[in-house]
Amino acid sequence: MKKIVTILALGLAFATSCSDDFLDKDPTDQLGASTVFEDQSLAEAFLNNIVGQLPSGQYGSTGAGYGNNYLLASISDEARSKSGWVPSNAVVRVGSLNPLDLGALDIWDDAYTAIRQSNEFLESLETSEFDDEFKIRAAASARYVRAWFYFDLTRRYGDVPLLTAAQSLDDEDIFPSQTPRSEIYSFVNQELTAVAAGLQNKSEVKAGELSKQAAIALNARAMLFAERYEDASILANTLISGTENDGLELYGANPTSAEEAIKNYGDLFLSTGGNVETIYEILFLPPERSHQFDRGNWPVRWRNDNGGQTDPTQELIDDFEMLNGLAIEEAASGYDSTNPYADRDPRFYASIFYHGSEFSEVSPSRGEPFIDMEWNGFNEGPGTVRDGNASITGYLVRKFVDPSLGFAPEGVSNTAWQEIRFAEILLIYAEAENEVNGPSAEVTEAINRIRRRAFMPEISAGSKEDMREKIRQERRIELVFENHRWFDLIRWGEATTVLNNTFHGMKIERNGVATAGDGGPQHVFDPSQLTFTIFEDPAFSNSFPDKYKFLPIPQDEMDANTNLKQNPGY
Repeated sequence: MKKIVTILALGLAFATSCSDDFLDKDPTDQLGASTVFEDQSLAEAFLNNIVGQLPSGQYGSTGAGYGNNYLLASISDEARSKSGWVPSNAVVRVGSLNPLDLGALDIWDDAYTAIRQSNEFLESLETSEFDDEFKIRAAASARYVRAWFYFDLTRRYGDVPLLTAAQSLDDEDIFPSQTPRSEIYSFVNQELTAVAAGLQNKSEVKAGELSKQAAIALNARAMLFAERYEDASILANTLISGTENDGLELYGANPTSAEEAIKNYGDLFLSTGGNVETIYEILFLPPERSHQFDRGNWPVRWRNDNGGQTDPTQELIDDFEMLNGLAIEEAASGYDSTNPYADRDPRFYASIFYHGSEFSEVSPSRGEPFIDMEWNGFNEGPGTVRDGNASITGYLVRKFVDPSLGFAPEGVSNTAWQEIRFAEILLIYAEAENEVNGPSAEVTEAINRIRRRAFMPEISAGSKEDMREKIRQERRIELVFENHRWFDLIRWGEATTVLNNTFHGMKIERNGVATAGDGGPQHVFDPSQLTFTIFEDPAFSNSFPDKYKFLPIPQDEMDANTNLKQNPGY
């Protein structure tokens, strides 16, 4: 537990803030606690540094931004990542997670660093002479960070040490044992309840700053994972129809057409901050802070370097319903395997780059402004001879891609990472309330609010079990690529069934049309001139051993603290 037992300096070399305030801070070097807590602006800079460690999308980094390594999607059934060096391929998907290599899933070190800094901050803040208003808000913010990391630690590792005070080397319990995860969840619940009372409403703070609603929302998420469904339902409902709603609503809640729904859902994820639906988000302000999602995931013809790192699976594509609300395998759905991308859920078009997707906002390096997934077609699709950056499945992520950045974006992406949004709260409420009281009208309405925003037909109530499946389906589509699916499958007990599989892609070939090399057109988008064949590739296979329910505790932590017990199977 080296990060727990080390006395950390209050590093303020760069205070990453939740707002643009950090751009106005004077540069500071390493400062002692006595200096920091004599000056309220320095104390706030230290707090900003702590809050800046909250995760911002890319799974392997708690605060640096969501870059091009990989999203959690690539270790779930949502997507594959093609590069061999990506941890999802080298470690996680092949069943090789171990205490020496956690495949970029490990947060133990970073989490306990943030926890220790939060504890140090809270202890020094208590004895400071700062004004009471600042002390209340600052204490709530530090406790939010601490609660976040305990939630994230326990959902990954299970039982973990619970430390609520900064340790020193002469402490008797310098090597703590683990606290049962049920007690960790109780601590998180108690902390976030107190935090909510100390923070202002979302409408009263700047975009990206912590708020009362962010504390309640995180608490609702944590209680859902703890299977404390009644608590989760009550918390979520206070944000939906209760006293703490504070104007929260779905963005573009009532579209009048499928086209409007596509635009609304797509634009939601191009927000740079302050969207009505967003409860907690991480802001990016280039050049001081930017992310690399666009550089790492844009189609081949729209950039000149790496990209396409998150390639959706055919399994995900097939789970998008038809516009009439029926699954593609249902007889009356109208699905046509010779024209597979017609008349689908509007969220499909806003989330997925598929063959024929229009991307006319930015001029490609050559050819027409449409995504070309033709097999071995020298474009974006599988088998391409151009380079190693095309899709391996026949699909790319469209969600989050910002066309305003122009050709080959690098170091300029500024879309906010929306960690918690109102749609998730509706889904939390629906799932939790259904588990407590069954498929009530309120449960159905929560789901239908999301479906109406997508211009999809409303669902009707059935049995509790039937509603459970409908809610899980809605989470799969509404929250796609937002780093939920891996955890959802584990908490539902479905991961070993769903993830021990080989996944598929789409092979698209010309049907009676000459290739460009033989005098034919460069691109063919007419489905009648194409053949669509679902293909299986051993490289898409996935292994999820039972032991993956919890991550292994890192070996260096086990070596440093003999009171820790390794998780089963490692």
